[in-house]
This record gives sequence, C-alpha cells and structure tokens, in this order.
Amino acid sequence: MTRILHLSDPHFGAMDLSASEAFQAKAGEMKPDLTILSGDLTMRARRGELAAASAFVDRLPKPLLMIPGNHDIPSINQPLDRFFNPFARYRGTFGDDLEPELKLGGIHVVSLNSSRAFGFHADWSEGRLSRKQLAAMREKFLASPTDELRILVLHHPLLELKLPGREVVKPLKLLMQTVEEARVDLVMCGHFHLSQIHPAGLTANWRAVISQAPTVCSTRLQGEPQGFHEILREGERMDTVHHVFKEGSFHPADRCHFSRGPAGWNHAAD
Repeated sequence: MTRILHLSDPHFGAMDLSASEAFQAKAGEMKPDLTILSGDLTMRARRGELAAASAFVDRLPKPLLMIPGNHDIPSINQPLDRFFNPFARYRGTFGDDLEPELKLGGIHVVSLNSSRAFGFHADWSEGRLSRKQLAAMREKFLASPTDELRILVLHHPLLELKLPGREVVKPLKLLMQTVEEARVDLVMCGHFHLSQIHPAGLTANWRAVISQAPTVCSTRLQGEPQGFHEILREGERMDTVHHVFKEGSFHPADRCHFSRGPAGWNHAAD
C-alpha cells in the first residue's frame, strides 16, 4: 500500500503555530511514501515568511513535491518584484523549478503552476493555465506506463463552491479534457481552504479523483478547521482520509473509498 499526504496553503505570515507543529508531528508518525504541498506557503512572499516556510518544509517527510501559489508572489505594493520577476523570492528559497515532476515506485507526479502575477481579469488571485502547459502535461503522462498512478498537482481548485467571488481554475473545460486524455488518476489542489474529495470528469469516459485540500495551518479559515488529506492506494483501490485539527492535534474525520475501472475512478463500498 502507498501512503501520500496532501497538504496546502500553510500561509506563513498568517499561521497557527500549534497547528503547524501538530501537523509536523503527525506527518512524522505517519511515515508517508510521498508528501505533496500544493502552494501558498506564504502570505506575500516576504523574506521572513519564506524563511519560516523553509524551516517548515525542511521538517516535512521526504520525498516531497511542492509548488507555489498565488500568495507566493510579492504584493501589488511591490510592483517591480511582482511584475518583472514574481517568483524570484520563491526560487531563491526553494529552487528554480516551479513545475517539478517526480517518478517514484509506480507513481508519476506532474505539476502545473497556475499562479499569475497579473492578467486581463479583475481578480489576479484566480488561477490560469496555458494551452502549452496542458499539452506538455498530457505528453508527460502519455509517455509513462499505464499502470502508474498519475497525479496532477496545481494550486487552484477544480471543484466549484457556491460562493461569490470564488472561481475555479481556467480554462477548466480544457483542463478536464486533458485530464481525460492523459488518464490522470488523481488531481491535487487547494486555494479555497475547504476540503473536498470527489471523482469528476468532463464526460462519462473518464473520472479522476479530485483532492481539494483545506489549509493545513493558517489562521485564514473558511468555516472549517485546519486539515490535510491522506491518500492510501493499493492496486485498483484508493481510500482518502480528511484529517482535521482539533484540541491540539490532528484526527481522522471523513473517509472516502474509490475504485478504478475502464472509465476511471468512482465511489466504492467500504
């Protein structure tokens, strides 16, 4: 059995120290085969925030794959940094690769940077992907063995919320079409600070499991406590566990079961 931990949005600069320390202790106990962090390590990519985030990352179980989020770009009040080299501080702390790829024991992880410093839309915190990014992702997955668990990681969410001003990544339809063509098994994202785990697909031909993780340790809560997702995969079965922060430690809450068939992943019995 393979165990993967999915955490997101720690937001150093607006971080709950007790939740941060509790997660690091819990993650160490769980001994995952892989840890994935889907962005927003900081609030505004300030140097102190990046240093604190780096210390947090250093203590996470390895191997680890992580990507930036929209908050890992300097604020608009630092226009030179934001517009001309938005990821310079992130790169200086965590390395140059904004879209890391990882292959590990039957798992193939491809990541996409959905965060933009600016654009022709009103809310620059929203996620965008280019056709070039999606085509490259498709080719990477199709070049890998069909029996590998294919995981796509990005920061911005795919599953909608019925809340004003909270938008999913765009172009969503083209992304879901590419997920289907590439036979992606699991998509990991964050951004909304709310836990959602559902199978989803553009058509009935293929459904991937979407793991939309809550914030792991930020104080910027959206009506639910800090948490993270645990993914357990064995053969054609995948179980997911939503762990929540309560009374000083993380505890398992909701559990979902999925099985894979010719048309991808669907809910399964216990």
